[in-house]
Formats: sequence, structure tokens, C-alpha cells
Amino acid sequence: MEKLLFHKIHELLNEEKFIEARALIEDSLSEVSFETTERSTVFKFELYGLLIDIGCEGYCEKDLLDAIKFFETNEELLLSFVTKASYYYNLANAKAGLGNIFMRNNLGIPSINIMKEHFQEIITLYWLAYKNFNNVNGEIFHQILINLSNALITNFRIVEGLQFLDIVLNSSPNFSQALISKGDALQKLEVLTSCAVTTSLFTQIYFNYDKGIIGNILPTKILQRSIYYRDLALNTIKDYGFDVNDIEKEIIQSEKEFNEHSSYRKYCISNFLSLNEHGIYCNCIATKTDNLQIGVRHGMFTVDVVLKLELLLNRMKSEFAFARLLYYQSLQGEVNLDYDVKFSELLDGEIINSQTEMLRSSYRLCYGILDKIALGICKLYNLDSKRIHFETFWDEPNRNLELNKIKNVHLISLYSIACDLNTSRGELKHFKDWRNKLEHNLLVLKDSSANDTDVLKLFEDKDFVTIIDVNIFKEKALHLLQLTRAAIFSYVFCVRLQTIQERPEGIEETSFVVDFKTN
Repeated sequence: MEKLLFHKIHELLNEEKFIEARALIEDSLSEVSFETTERSTVFKFELYGLLIDIGCEGYCEKDLLDAIKFFETNEELLLSFVTKASYYYNLANAKAGLGNIFMRNNLGIPSINIMKEHFQEIITLYWLAYKNFNNVNGEIFHQILINLSNALITNFRIVEGLQFLDIVLNSSPNFSQALISKGDALQKLEVLTSCAVTTSLFTQIYFNYDKGIIGNILPTKILQRSIYYRDLALNTIKDYGFDVNDIEKEIIQSEKEFNEHSSYRKYCISNFLSLNEHGIYCNCIATKTDNLQIGVRHGMFTVDVVLKLELLLNRMKSEFAFARLLYYQSLQGEVNLDYDVKFSELLDGEIINSQTEMLRSSYRLCYGILDKIALGICKLYNLDSKRIHFETFWDEPNRNLELNKIKNVHLISLYSIACDLNTSRGELKHFKDWRNKLEHNLLVLKDSSANDTDVLKLFEDKDFVTIIDVNIFKEKALHLLQLTRAAIFSYVFCVRLQTIQERPEGIEETSFVVDFKTN
């Protein structure tokens, strides 16, 4: 009976008959309203999950609020019968639906505090679903990544959003929802970042929409919208003198040029570690170096501070490139590097060698880069630059008051990243905790699979020493590098959006870009 009920509700949802679907759900809930057995609890959980779908697709705030109330009121009971990943995923979907309704009713660019109030928790909940899901190759996990990506993009974290979509598509290249979401994200990239308009960008927009449409499993409204934007991209490509037959050639050529990169460069591109604007959406020969800069050839900048912020960007790029190189070298096996040092044998299993020191140094460098971004934001907006740490500097009352007045989508992006990293409430707060212990305390890297015992009981003093599995540390260090890369992009886009002016006709384009140094 339950299978037939769920099948009927899904049919009604596909036909957008929300009133009939809601009535079926409400009747079914009334029949088990007071039961708390495992079967009845899971049954209600699934029904409220469908009610969330109705609320999201039909923009019904009451459906979403009812579902959120059920989930939050019964959290302990639900988590005794369903997985944490399912619980957080459904709750995140409900709050994302509320966020979309808020956006529809409040057009324009919101303040950073409004975004934090209405949208940051959604990212946190998707992070929790992501971290608690075990099968990283399943369709549900990919759906979590897609929804996390969409939540990041809602907070204007477009570079990260594209990263997670690419992770899904690398594994499931025909996943229609990921393809359409990537097309949407690339459109936002073109509109919101003042990036150079290239045929490669519109080729990717067309390709993702077209491939997503071919899957033929999209809801009617999304299908119609996707066809419209696919055709719009094709018209733009035609304006550049190309046609639909050139699109596949462009993609094949880009793949060929990617394979001609060095092994190191291919690693950087494949792991979302390049600082190349073209490389956000293409892997061709144009992505062979990190050439990100604030200046663009189609715009001009009249604010004197831009050159200082470009100077600061040079420092960030250099430190990031070194952090990235250290991380890469830490993965390459034993390096022939003689420390001229012997370590005491304490039977503790700590891994001390050049690889782990490179790994630790790479991690520490990222926080220095993030703090420089905070310095750049203070310089851009003429704010107090005392006691600036990226994850907390926003919260100083006078500074927050000024930042909250500024309408810049990339400032929102940076603030959202900072909220994730916040040391008291961020879902990634352990990143800073590890950084502080690397700098000021004792953090030991071990291989947990080696089953080394702490023979001398050195690790029992938790206030003195922190033990981290080396493979987990590698994974988090890579994530921190990717997050830092995204923050650098957002810094560049923030400065550019705040200071760029349209280039007057008759002025040479090259007048507005700082030439690159030759090394």
C-alpha cells in the first residue's frame, strides 16, 4: 500500500498537481499522527520529504515550514531510525526552498547579514549531509553534491559550485540535473564576474544545456527554460562566426590541449587548484599558467587603490602557488632531502619526514593567504585593518555595519566562506583549530591503518597533543587549498565589480591591464 501511495504522489508531483498530492500526504499523516514505531516514523519522514518537494516546486511556504517543524521537533526520534545524511539532506532541502521563496519576494542584492540569516544554514546542513554519507559513488550522494553546489551558487560561491558539479559529472557525465545546474552557473559566471567573453564559455554553456536536455527527464518548466538558454548560447556562438558543428570540435580540441599540459599542470587543473579565469570552464592551452588578475582588457579602473590590491594579489598568487606545489610534492613519495637530523624513537608512530613537513607547511600558508584577503577588503572599502583574521574580521561591530551597507555579490561570497570557517559556529571550524595547533601546539600525523600503539602513553594528554590520521589531513588540506583558491577568485571579482567602469569607445583595450612580469 505504501509503495502504491508513494508512486501516486510522485505521479501527481510530475504533473504539478500539488493540491491533490498534498491532500494525499495530509490524509496519510493523519492516520499515523500519534504513532512512534520505527515503521510509522520512517513513513512520516518519507511523507514530509515529499511535502518538501511540493513546497519547493510549488513555492508554498506553509508546506516547508510544516516539514521543518516536524524535522526539528523530532530530531532525536528521527535520527534513531534514519541516517544523519538523509535527515540533514531533507532539512536542507526544506530551508533551501524557503530561501528561494525569500529571493523571489526580495529582488535585488541582499546585504551580507541578510544572506547569513537566510542562506548560510542551508550550506551548513548540506555540508553535514555530505560528511555523513558513506557511499560516495551513489546517485543520492551525487544529488547531495548538486544541491550543495546550488546552495553555494546562491551565496555567489560560483567557483566552488562549479567544482562540485564537475565532481559529479566526472563520475556521471550524463546526470541531467548536474548538467543543467552547470549551464546555469556558467551563465552567472559570465554575468557577475566581468570575465572575458569567449566562444569557449558559450560552447560550454550550450554543451551542458544540450546534453542535459537530451536526458529527457527534466520537469517541464526546467526543460523549457533550459531550451531557451541553450538556444541563446547558440545564437551568441553564431554571432562569433561559429555554428553548432564547431562546438564538438572545440571540446575535442580543448581535451587534446589539456593532455599536452605537464603532469603537474594537469594535476592542478583536475583538482581545482589553478588560478586561471579561463580555466574555471575550459582546460585548453590558455590554462597553462596562473594568470588571474583584477584588470581586464574590456574595462577600465579609475580607483587608485586597484594597483595596491593587484600588488596584494601577486603576493597571494605566489604563496598559493607555493602551497600548491608543496602539497603536490608531499604526494610524490620520498624526496631525496637530507635533514641532517635524527629523531628519538618514542614508539609513537608519528610520521616525520620531508613529505609531512611539506603537507603541514602547505596547510599553514592557506591561512596567511585568507588573512591577506581580509586586508584587501579593508583597503578596498577603507575599513579599520587592525586584528584582521579572515574568518572573524567581519564580526567587529563597526566594520560589520559598514560592510553590511555594501551591495557586492562577491563580498557575500567571501563572507559565506568566512562563515563556514568561523571558529565558533562554522561547519569547517576544525580547519582553524588544526592550523592553530600546527602553529602553537603539538599536532602529530600518524597512519591509523598501521595500528601503532602509544607504548609510552605520550598521547593521553589531550591538552598537549592532537593526533590526526595523515590521510584525513591530506584530504582536508586539499579542501582548504580549494577553498582558498575560490576565495582568491572571489577577492578578484569583488574588487573588479566594485571598481570597474565600462571602457569608452576609441580607447585601446590594452590600456587597462597590468602587464605580467617575466620571471
